[in-house]
Amino acid sequence: MSTPAASTSSDPLSAVLGSVARHAATQFRDRNLVVRNRGTVHAVAWTRWMGGHELPAPACHVGVAGWAVEDIHPTRDPVTCKLCLRRTTGAPPATDAETAGQLALELT
Repeated sequence: MSTPAASTSSDPLSAVLGSVARHAATQFRDRNLVVRNRGTVHAVAWTRWMGGHELPAPACHVGVAGWAVEDIHPTRDPVTCKLCLRRTTGAPPATDAETAGQLALELT
């Protein structure tokens, strides 16, 4: 995990952004995350945010519409997102049996 960029500016907006980033870093240290209490537990990856700060995000890069910080919640539950597991553990791609019931996209 990276630490959020330190703000050297006395700009009030930079101070607020830095405070949000530091708070998120504290909340998500050694934790996984859930997006909007949807039930899937994601591994945490740190992503560049405003002002050069970093925020926690799903390691699978699933979209979080609007990127509202309040939509992600820390959890100690184990990761259940198969894409996060593959990206963080180097596990081989899922087999057809593992993705049974998942709809295939028709790409034409």
